[in-house]
Amino acid sequence: MFQVSVSSSTVLELLFTFITISVLTWYLYYLYCFNYWKKKGVPTIAPRFPAGNILKPIIGKENLFDAIAKYYNDFKSKGHKHAGLYFFNGPIYFPIDPEIIKNILTTDFDHFMDRGMYFDEEKFPLSAHLFSIEGSKWRNLRTKLSPTFTSGKLKTMYEIFVKMTENFIRTIEPTAQKGGEVNIKYVSANFTADLILSTAFGLEGNTLKNPDNELSQIVTKLFDVPTWDFVKTVMVEGFQNPGKIVKALLSNRSKEYIFTEILKNAVKQRDENNIARKDFLSLLLEVRDREGLSFNEILAQCFLFFLAGFETSSQTISYCIHNLAHNQEIQEKLRSEIFDNLGKDYTKYSYEDIFNLPYLDQVFNETLRLHPALGFLNRICVKNYTVPGTDVVIEEGTPVLIPVLGLQRDPEYFPDPLKFDPERFGKDQSQVPFTFMPFGEGPRFCIGMRYGKLQVKLGLAALLSQFKFLPSPNTPKTIQLDKYSKTLVMTPLKGITVKVEMLQSTVRSTG
Repeated sequence: MFQVSVSSSTVLELLFTFITISVLTWYLYYLYCFNYWKKKGVPTIAPRFPAGNILKPIIGKENLFDAIAKYYNDFKSKGHKHAGLYFFNGPIYFPIDPEIIKNILTTDFDHFMDRGMYFDEEKFPLSAHLFSIEGSKWRNLRTKLSPTFTSGKLKTMYEIFVKMTENFIRTIEPTAQKGGEVNIKYVSANFTADLILSTAFGLEGNTLKNPDNELSQIVTKLFDVPTWDFVKTVMVEGFQNPGKIVKALLSNRSKEYIFTEILKNAVKQRDENNIARKDFLSLLLEVRDREGLSFNEILAQCFLFFLAGFETSSQTISYCIHNLAHNQEIQEKLRSEIFDNLGKDYTKYSYEDIFNLPYLDQVFNETLRLHPALGFLNRICVKNYTVPGTDVVIEEGTPVLIPVLGLQRDPEYFPDPLKFDPERFGKDQSQVPFTFMPFGEGPRFCIGMRYGKLQVKLGLAALLSQFKFLPSPNTPKTIQLDKYSKTLVMTPLKGITVKVEMLQSTVRSTG
């Protein structure tokens, strides 16, 4: 028998050769992929190995939304109506012209019905909610859930909104009495968390009163994705589809267990004791009994309700207060509208009152224009599509990224775009269609839009009825976004701090 002796140096040489060939093959494959848009004659920007056009966001050198907005400005300045980008080696269709965007979101919706979001009904039921599911499943569920978000249904929950708003005001009041500073971002987050936990899960979260309690910690960590988990998701899934970013946020068994147990106990208690509470969960149980919803479907919708309403609404409130602090004339004008029409006791404001303040609506819209909750909308092409007026075919499976932040800060559509100017949305003003899309557009627009508007507008009206807000040196006028883009929400780097003072002769509830 022959014995073959292989030296350690030979093994290292073979290993080095294997690694070199593997990396070279990977590199050449990426170069091949990076010709995709060039072959189609679609304008693009030279991608960089291995992250394509998102290297800076991946390594934390630039916020993803800022990067996408810059690409929009670059392509727009060159007169392009559409373009192509690469997330790693994956091609992303990037419409620039509002008419093309209109076709994608509405006219030719059947070609772009799905968002391309991560979901797995079996392995991670929390992910299989209305925002993520696809095709006929989405359409059927949307039809079932739409009646639960009408104005009439929201009015039945209004008492909960007022109660949580009272807690919101009381939390800030001690600081205001001292003329101190408050991180409105964090306090607003506790307000929206308490409100959604109450309306969606029937829970008294008490995160405003006890920001260090167990439930508050769960809420805080929900969007705090460990960097290693994020990196693993990118390595395994790739970043070709922007919707897959969410997997890093959602695919956590501990989060699944906590929300599942909370809802399981709430549903069991209501079923066994025949409890009908005026909240979102009761409405879902009515749909279950009337049309059929599984427990996992109810769980996923409640979780979506929390995801969609918690961070987006709290950030809108905090961005708005920040802008009002830096624009005292606008703050005073809005406060005058509130006092003249509703009075100074926010506990007496009705549902109809909140939606009948035109200047509040203008301020709300301008906040979302300048600081959209989502910096882009994503869709995925579900069947080959020829872009009208061109011979470019968007192939089935290609993700589409609609640059909301770029559009809403485009000086062509909104002159002096970085200026906070609610007059843009005055009754005599109009916007170019599909350039202002804070809640999306088309059949997949945000189903919870009324809920989001109610909690933000009521929160703002109550705050301004009691407090005056002033700039803080701890938060500059131009807010810097967190450069580590680990969620689909435009998150400020260090929260938003403002100075707060009590107003003279205000009235509040003492109950």
